Amino acid sequence: MATPRALTWTRLVHLSWLAATALALSTFVILGVALVVWAGQRFEPPPVSFIQGQGVYAAEMLLAVAYAAMGWLLASRLPRNALGWVFLSIGLFMVVQLVVTFIIQQGHQAFRPLDPQVLLAAWLGSTFHLPSLVVSFVFIFLLFPEGRALSPRWAAFGWAALIGALLVCVGIGLSPAGLIWFPSLGNPFAAPQSWEPVLLSMALTGLLFMVLGVVVSAFSMFVRYGRAGDVQRAQLRWVAVAVLLLAAFGLPFVVARYAMQMRYAEGELLMMLALGAGGFLPVAAAIAVLRRRLYDIDLILNRALVYIPLTGILGGLYAAGVALFQRIFQALTGDKSDAAVVITTLVLAGMFTPIRNALQVFVDRRFKPPTVGDAAHDHPELPPLIPADELKARLAELDQRLDQLEVRRNL
Repeated sequence: MATPRALTWTRLVHLSWLAATALALSTFVILGVALVVWAGQRFEPPPVSFIQGQGVYAAEMLLAVAYAAMGWLLASRLPRNALGWVFLSIGLFMVVQLVVTFIIQQGHQAFRPLDPQVLLAAWLGSTFHLPSLVVSFVFIFLLFPEGRALSPRWAAFGWAALIGALLVCVGIGLSPAGLIWFPSLGNPFAAPQSWEPVLLSMALTGLLFMVLGVVVSAFSMFVRYGRAGDVQRAQLRWVAVAVLLLAAFGLPFVVARYAMQMRYAEGELLMMLALGAGGFLPVAAAIAVLRRRLYDIDLILNRALVYIPLTGILGGLYAAGVALFQRIFQALTGDKSDAAVVITTLVLAGMFTPIRNALQVFVDRRFKPPTVGDAAHDHPELPPLIPADELKARLAELDQRLDQLEVRRNL
C-alpha cells in the first residue's frame, strides 16, 4: 500500500507535468501566433534599435523552442528543481516579446498612434525583458545541476544581480529619453527631464551589480566543476563551456546596450554573438542529460522515444489501412464495409510488437544505460570492471578457500 508521502510525491509529479506541459505548449502556440503576424508583414524588420535584419528574430525563435523543450524535460521530471522552470520561463518570455514586437510593427505600418495597451506592452518589454534574462542566466549558472547554490554566499550574488536588474529597470523605465528598444515611441511613464542624471546613475549602478552577478555566478560553475568527481565532471563539462561562452559574449552586449552609444550594425553583431552563445546552453544541458545521463532520466526518455513514434506510426498505418481496405471492398462489392476497420485493427495488433521491438532496439543503441565496457572506454586509466556473474563466482571461490583454511586451522 502506498504511503501518504509517496502519494503526495506522485501527485506533485503529475501536477508538475501538467504545468510544465501547459507552459511549453503555450510557448509553441504563441510562437505560431508570432510567425503568423510577422508573415502578414512580409517578414519586415520591426523598428527596434540594435536590429536591422531578420536574423535576430529567427535566432530568438529557435532559442525559445530550445529553452522550452529543455525546461519541459527538467520541470516535468524534477519538479522541485528550479532549473526546469527557469528554462521554461526564458522560452515563454522570448516568444511573448516577439509577439509584442511584431504587433508594434503592425501599428507602425498602419500609420496611426499605438493603442494604449500595445504601448504599455512595449514599455514592459523594453524595460524588463533583457534584465530578466540576465537574472535568469545568473541563477542557472548558480543552481545547475542540483537546483541549489554552492553556499549562501554564492547565492547572495544572485540576489545582487536581481537588485541590479531592478535598478536598471527603474532607470530606463522612467527615462525621459524614450523607450530604449523602441526609440520611435515615447515613454508613457517618463520622469521629468531633471531626473535624468539620477536615473542614469541608478541604471549604471544596477548594470555594475548585474555584471558582478554574471561573473561570480559563472565562476561558481567552474568551482563546482573543480570539486566534482569524474562522472560529475563529464556531466558538467559542456555546460561549463556554455557558461563561459555566454558570459564572454553576453556581457559585452549587455554593457553596450545600457552604457554605450553604438551603431546598429555593431550592436546587431554583438547581439547575434550573445544569442549564439545563449543557444549553446540548452544544447549543453541536453548533452549532459541525454548523453551523460544526468538526473538518471534515461528510462523516461527511453519510453518517450519509443512510444511517441510508435503512436504516430500506428496512427498513420491505421488511417492508410482503413482507406486501402475500403477501396478494395468498394472495388469488389461496389460498397464500403465496416470490415475494413476490423481487418485493419487485426493487422495493426499483429504489427504492434514487431514495430515496438524495432523502435526499442533503435533507441537502446543511442540511449543505452552504461555498461562495463562504457566505463573502461570513458576512463581508460581505470582497471576493467568485472562482470557480475564472474564477480559472484570469484566470491564463492574465495569463501570456499576461507572455509578450507578455517578447517585446517582447527585441525
